[in-house]
Amino acid sequence: MRIKNLFFITLFILSLGTSNVLAKDTEIVNKTTIIPLEANDDIITHTVSQGETVYSIAAAYQTTVQEIYRLNPKAEKGIKAGQKLKIPKVTLVVSGYSSHLIEPKETLYSVARMYKISEKDIKDANPGLSESNFRSGQKIKIPQFKNPNLVPEKTTYPSNVTNSYLVQKGETLYSISKKNNISVDDLINANAQLKDSGLKEGMTIVIPNNNLPANTGNPLITSTFTEAPYASKGELVKVGVLLPFLDKKGSVSKEKLAEYYEGFLLAVKQLKDKGLNAEIYTFDIGAEKNTKKLESLLGTTEMNNLHLIIGGVSKQQIDVLAKFSNKKGIKYIMPFGSSNEIDANPNLFQITSSHSSLYPEIVEAFAQQNKNHNIIFVSEAGSNNNESKFVEALKKELSSSGILFKTTASTSNLTSDINKVLDPSKKNILVPTSSSELTLRRIISAIPEIDKEISLFGYPEWQIYTQHQAALHKYDTHIFSIYFVDEHQRDVQNLLEEYKVWYNKPLINSFPKYAYLGYDAGLFFLTALNKYGSNFENQANKIQVPTIQSAIHFEKNSDKGGYINKGIYFVNYKTNSDIEKIDISNKW
Repeated sequence: MRIKNLFFITLFILSLGTSNVLAKDTEIVNKTTIIPLEANDDIITHTVSQGETVYSIAAAYQTTVQEIYRLNPKAEKGIKAGQKLKIPKVTLVVSGYSSHLIEPKETLYSVARMYKISEKDIKDANPGLSESNFRSGQKIKIPQFKNPNLVPEKTTYPSNVTNSYLVQKGETLYSISKKNNISVDDLINANAQLKDSGLKEGMTIVIPNNNLPANTGNPLITSTFTEAPYASKGELVKVGVLLPFLDKKGSVSKEKLAEYYEGFLLAVKQLKDKGLNAEIYTFDIGAEKNTKKLESLLGTTEMNNLHLIIGGVSKQQIDVLAKFSNKKGIKYIMPFGSSNEIDANPNLFQITSSHSSLYPEIVEAFAQQNKNHNIIFVSEAGSNNNESKFVEALKKELSSSGILFKTTASTSNLTSDINKVLDPSKKNILVPTSSSELTLRRIISAIPEIDKEISLFGYPEWQIYTQHQAALHKYDTHIFSIYFVDEHQRDVQNLLEEYKVWYNKPLINSFPKYAYLGYDAGLFFLTALNKYGSNFENQANKIQVPTIQSAIHFEKNSDKGGYINKGIYFVNYKTNSDIEKIDISNKW
């Protein structure tokens, strides 16, 4: 099935280990292979997946670490992915039941998967239930299992810990931290195993005593507050991509949105090889101006269990998702727009910033780079001066830094105008007051008659004036832009080749390229989740990944608010025909 056919499904869940969306044999979500041994019916074999520990495997099979070590003595020295372990086969018994209200769009399969039990287990607990009569609004019983012979292992706790806690099904680090009035970081610091294997049902963890609540109560009591889904470093992460894939009249064409998603999946595939363990949930959210479908989706269990949301195009969609993010505590990435809630919602990440909002960073970097040069603002006759706001901001920065600059006279003879303000003892930097192709063409035509060292400084639009690229190299030109792709870069060529292999089509001719937008967003945020877990925002301005097109450097917008991308490139068309791009937010 090719990717374009998938968008006709309102909701599909990509557990990419078994999906052929990307590859014939690509496994994105780590799977467990259990092979019964013919010689001993009481022993099964487990193939270790990347990121697993003996502790997490013991918890998954409701056995003990000591029992695994007894059957696998070499495992005490460490285990690795691909290794086969003997596991004692246990017979689990039903220890009780919880209830589940079937939500719209849920299926018997998805509910069984959510609770990590089989469809038969649910049918056995609910006589008469089947796929055909599984309907939203029904309340069904969910069986809970335990090993009747499992005795909790004795644990030696640090001196500053006075309470232990047995993790129940469905609990998260966030819910346990709130119940015990401590932070998630306190829990992780007090329990080293959480850093390795994450939180698991049946695990016994410790609570630091300096933060114990006045009444610890029964650890089995269910919390009543709304939980935020939480994933520790290296744990399985659930990411939702929510876009109006089928909207024929949207502000962004459905073809471009499909390409964005295809690029995103290529990032997922690449990061799988670096240990990413992820499930990607993809939703079509309906027309941009009608949010009824989106609001309905937000009530599903799948949406409420995500760790990260990417999507929304229109203001209406973004506002709905921003409010949902704030309420649920789920990280929300806006790939195409902005939200007024950015000042008050710490879970928001705005990828796209306008060039004008980044003028302070751009003019500061320009001043640092060219403080010893002769700076000339070129206002040629007939110019539309459409960059007057940028020029005004740059002149203000130069003046406050004590850097002198000059301006041409705007007569009919541009060569003469420039000659009058040149400095033969310095490098001369020409900064046009317009970004138009006409202005660039006029300046390039005027320069050959000038016998002085001249360089150009220009605008994002210049990169699409490919007919002038040779001249840009000739005059050692610099431009600023939030997007730039060097088509000769090997990483770009490799990704383009891979795109053609998987999707059998060329990229849409657009600026920016939507496949690269999706790839860069996926590369950054999936790396962040995999490396730091759900609380990656504290490291957002330190995360650096080899993006293809987008400059990404997040900074917190306010003390209580979210994060805005301040990434901006200075691109240098060098005289030797090379191209260098530098994210100046990491330099000055």
